[in-house]
Amino acid sequence: MDGYTVKIENIKTAGFCTEITVRVTGRDKLNYPRISACFYTAEDNRILPMDLKSCDGNTATATGVFDLSFLFYKKNMDSVSVKFLLSDGREDNIILSPPEETVIPVKRVSAVTHFLRSTPRERKKTIFSIVMSLLFLPYRKRNVKPNRVTFMTNRSDNLTGNIKAVFYEMTKEPDIDIKVLCKKGGVKENLPNLFKFFKLYATSRVVFVDDYYHFISYLKKKDDVKLVQLWHACGAFKTFGFSRLGRNSDLRQSSPNHRQYDYVIVSSEDVVPYYAEGFGVAMEKVIPLGSPRCDALKDERQRDIFKRKFYKENPQFKDKKIILFAPTFRGGGMGKGYYPAEKFDVERFLSQIGDEWSIAVKMHPYVDERPYVPDKYKNRVSDFTMKYDINDLLLVTDLLITDYSSVIFEASIINIPMLFFAFDLNEYSSDRDFYCDFASFVPGRIVMGIDELADAVNKEDYRLELVKPFCNRFLGAFGGRATVNVVNFTKELLN
Repeated sequence: MDGYTVKIENIKTAGFCTEITVRVTGRDKLNYPRISACFYTAEDNRILPMDLKSCDGNTATATGVFDLSFLFYKKNMDSVSVKFLLSDGREDNIILSPPEETVIPVKRVSAVTHFLRSTPRERKKTIFSIVMSLLFLPYRKRNVKPNRVTFMTNRSDNLTGNIKAVFYEMTKEPDIDIKVLCKKGGVKENLPNLFKFFKLYATSRVVFVDDYYHFISYLKKKDDVKLVQLWHACGAFKTFGFSRLGRNSDLRQSSPNHRQYDYVIVSSEDVVPYYAEGFGVAMEKVIPLGSPRCDALKDERQRDIFKRKFYKENPQFKDKKIILFAPTFRGGGMGKGYYPAEKFDVERFLSQIGDEWSIAVKMHPYVDERPYVPDKYKNRVSDFTMKYDINDLLLVTDLLITDYSSVIFEASIINIPMLFFAFDLNEYSSDRDFYCDFASFVPGRIVMGIDELADAVNKEDYRLELVKPFCNRFLGAFGGRATVNVVNFTKELLN
């Protein structure tokens, strides 16, 4: 807290909402200030984003409008106190307290009033939630099995990533009843599994999910079931969830999405406040244990096994240097994501770099678009989007080309050079935003066009010296031990 002061400029209540304006002053120039409001009671806390209104040298002003009656999931309170979270691109996030404790009275709102002033979309969700709760009633009466652990995902028809790593490690433990429910898609696609979901959600001591799992947001969780979010990605630098309130997001502050997690497992201490804000949970529920999917990147045996398999299945890549092209999506989430594939001009790019290079394409699961590959280059470009896990592909990668994907965290573990093809940085930043300054955060060179991208490859201008410090900051504390950490944590919950 040294070197910073915070002053509440204004608190104003109108109707059901409270507007707060705050000014933060630093001893030094603020680099990329991001200010959030931290609301506290004796038993709970929640972080919500504020809009940065101005930043002039070492002073920044932000404003937020909050519905305090729905700060905490299914809890009523008469008042809350407020502090502020400052992130300015430096290594530490700082909680700033006003000179005197600021207590704000809360106007309680009945469920009926909340329903009537909801959006049509929220009303439909409320009605569906009532129907789901009625169907769930017979299952709610079932006893929880004290040794049952269930893994649920709607990202894929099979376990992948973090949840897969923990599942396999858990199978080594005796006397644990392990169940799995996998089905890619949203509510419609998962309806055939609804009653199986009811049964497992009602009878499991610990339930793991690795993304937003739709059914869960429609039901009130049983108290003796522990719900753990094992998020599919590492780190955090793109805003997500409740951090995107007021931006291009359908989420509302009062939404039940994510709010019932008992624990959220994250890769490092640095990202705890971001996940607490994004999921709408107390910071104490966010536990830095590492990223299980990254453990295999430290395993030389697994690396050798995959390399042999990869080159046997893809002999055209033998004696080639491999560029992994792995951008993230634009637009909405599942079913709404896209990528402007024409921006990555394969012919122009490959014509400017050496013949020793080949490209492995790994598009985001939300994206249907693929870069166009002319016939003369088809022996140098392969689409592995559906074939291999991205962590496996990193094991044979000599250079990663991405944009705003969290794959950079995994790539840093094995010191892979990176280039950031960020042709739409201003647009993407405005629409999606980051928790920190993109330009000073990413461990590699940023390029805006294909010619500049090819030039960086030819000159090996990757800024590789940034990768190891980046890894040490975000992943260094748990190298190779995250999966065991999560399993041991689960055993504590079972006991």
